[in-house]
Amino acid sequence: MFSHWRRRAIPLLALTLVLPACGGPFRVLPRTSPLVPDGSPSVALMDFTRPIRLDPIEQGWYHRTFRGVEPMDISFVAKDGRPAIRLATHGTASMLFRFVDVSLDVYPHLRWNWLIEQAIETEADERTRDGDDHPARFYLKFIDANDDDRTMEVIWGNEYLEKGDWLHLSFFRLFSFPHYVANGGEENVGRWHRERVDLSALYRELWGDPAGARLVELALFCDTDQTGASSIAYFSDVRAERNEASTP
Repeated sequence: MFSHWRRRAIPLLALTLVLPACGGPFRVLPRTSPLVPDGSPSVALMDFTRPIRLDPIEQGWYHRTFRGVEPMDISFVAKDGRPAIRLATHGTASMLFRFVDVSLDVYPHLRWNWLIEQAIETEADERTRDGDDHPARFYLKFIDANDDDRTMEVIWGNEYLEKGDWLHLSFFRLFSFPHYVANGGEENVGRWHRERVDLSALYRELWGDPAGARLVELALFCDTDQTGASSIAYFSDVRAERNEASTP
């Protein structure tokens, strides 16, 4: 049903194209000091109860910027009394990575809270490459049981995409990059939303059996570089959860 692609089948060129909206050559990330869950039912992957150090960035984190594009503004605040990271864009884009090593066999769920304060206002269609901007995204990289890479995004939809939708953007007919819409819409702007997605179910729908797959990179990604618009988003309490962890 969906286009499948593998690191070994599509080499460096394809990896360069994973983030075409932001330009710049692909760089191998220095994946150091990954966070490994301790076996608890719910494990914080991104905890903003204290600000993380950005310059120099703390071990286990990486701020990816793009050639010719200014980065998103990053700050740490209490939003409605909730410790959070604030990410703002003004025709800008970048990605804040957390390196992890999370088995989907053990922790199949990703849970988080987010609030969109300023949604993207544009006439560009978000279902096209020219309109591929979102006020809030998670970039997710998995390694499967055969040590091949799998990547996708979980996004906030703008005007056309609604919760539960899939968007597959094709790049030069080499592969189709999947986006899963976890929430969105003007009616949901301005308040906190507590989300929980089953990563193993999404993985199965895209690539088949998730047995042995691991989440190894998780990035907060906000961008308005395609449309030149502005956005403001907040994230808090990003967690990996076992099946027995409490649901929202």
